[in-house]
Amino acid sequence: MRCFKQTFLLFFVFIVSNTYGQSIGGTTSGAVTYCTNSNSGIVTVTGYVGTILNWQSSTDGGIIWNNNINTSANQTYFNLNQTTCYRAIVKDGVFAPDTSTIVCITIYPQSLGGTISGGGTYCDSSGAGTLTLSGYAGNLLYWQSSTDDGLTWSTIVNTTVTENYSNITQNTIYHAVVQNNPACPTDTSTQAIFNVYPVTVAGTIIGADTVCAGANSGTLTLLGYTGAILGWESSINNGSSWSPITNSTATQGYLNLSQATWYRAIIQSGICSSDTSANFIIDVSPPTVAGIIGGGGIYCTGSATGTLTLAGYTGIIIGWASSVTNGLTWNSIVNTTTSQAYNGLSQTTWYSAIVQSGTCNMDSTTAAIITVGPASVVNAGNDIIITSNQSVTLNGTGAGNPLWTPAAGLSNPTVFFPSANPDSTTTYILTVTDSNGCISSDTVMITVIQNNYNGKVSNYFSPNGDGINDNWFVEGIENFPDNEVFIYNIYGKEVYSKKGYTSDWQGTFNGTELPDGTYYYVIKFGKLLICFRHVKK
Repeated sequence: MRCFKQTFLLFFVFIVSNTYGQSIGGTTSGAVTYCTNSNSGIVTVTGYVGTILNWQSSTDGGIIWNNNINTSANQTYFNLNQTTCYRAIVKDGVFAPDTSTIVCITIYPQSLGGTISGGGTYCDSSGAGTLTLSGYAGNLLYWQSSTDDGLTWSTIVNTTVTENYSNITQNTIYHAVVQNNPACPTDTSTQAIFNVYPVTVAGTIIGADTVCAGANSGTLTLLGYTGAILGWESSINNGSSWSPITNSTATQGYLNLSQATWYRAIIQSGICSSDTSANFIIDVSPPTVAGIIGGGGIYCTGSATGTLTLAGYTGIIIGWASSVTNGLTWNSIVNTTTSQAYNGLSQTTWYSAIVQSGTCNMDSTTAAIITVGPASVVNAGNDIIITSNQSVTLNGTGAGNPLWTPAAGLSNPTVFFPSANPDSTTTYILTVTDSNGCISSDTVMITVIQNNYNGKVSNYFSPNGDGINDNWFVEGIENFPDNEVFIYNIYGKEVYSKKGYTSDWQGTFNGTELPDGTYYYVIKFGKLLICFRHVKK
């Protein structure tokens, strides 16, 4: 029985072997290229004859093979860090084993951007030099630059390890782009950073350029500067020496300056040279002093003429002003000199000068008063008619000392009420000098008539309304304005009288026409009395 079984087994094997002939390793597929540590996949063997005993891998190009315990047609791999080749070992029965074709998974190391040497800080366009790339792995594809802190990049066609730069005018970043194999992602080098500062611009200071000494304050402002403010400085000796001010802001305050003070700011842009702004000078004006006006006085109406003079003032004269309301209201006078003329004033007038020192408050002087005395009211009295050898008292009035001229015929020419007895018609002038020395005058005429009346008095008139001889006419009576006329009938009754007769009676009594007849009249010319009989028809 044992022999039979063995013979049977051999017979069975003989039959199988005769079917296939030998072991066939087959064809392995799945070759691919990857980057280090970022890979995975399957290698597959097909077309083999026999049984897969195991897989083998080699990392030295097939010199040494390592067995992998795997009898399937697929070989899995992942995270390879070097090129690795795979093959399968196939054995058919008693035949010698055979190996499949070899498939390799090519592994490239990751791209390495490397390191750039160069970069730095420059002032404006002064930068020039060469950047150098080292320590990179892969192929240098190109360089790139950015002027917006890496938000966008511009490609530079350059595959060499050096990149030249010059006249950079703004902050710029450079890097190189490297790729080890198309299968690997690109990598960028370290960045070469250029900080480029614009040229320092010191700017301009604005503010008040004049203040009033003592209580003053304000703020200066620096405009149009480029760079950082390192500090401020001030000088009180016209820039001969400067005192530092710890202030890095664009504003600088001042308070209660008592003398002219200069200010400036110190600016520096990055590594560029520092610069100072133009000097800003604050002039400090002394407080305004209005001064004192000399001149003035007391004058008579129309005689006030002279010149006022301003002295002892501090500042400039803005103008003058005058007032005829004792300072309640003022009228401006366009005059910036120290002298102010006045001429022929008819009323009391106040004058004041307006002065201002720099930006200090304006001030006005105490008023200089030109007192103009009012015209003295003088009255020499009414004109008078007298007869020769008649005396009359003059009735003068006024405030002050009187003087009559001419003095002839007067009892005393220095009193207001002298007795006058002129020989002929005379015009007397009364001159009065008041307490201010002002002189006013008035006249009175004393008409002297002789005692002989040579005029013609009408002894007949006919008041019938025909326009002929209707009025009783006394020739020349208008020369005796203080005359008196009296008319009587034949019985001695007064039927008409009038003072200052002007040849206007038409023979009436109380508005009623008197009968025709004879009437008597009496005419008085001062002491002269004329009596006549008059017939009226």
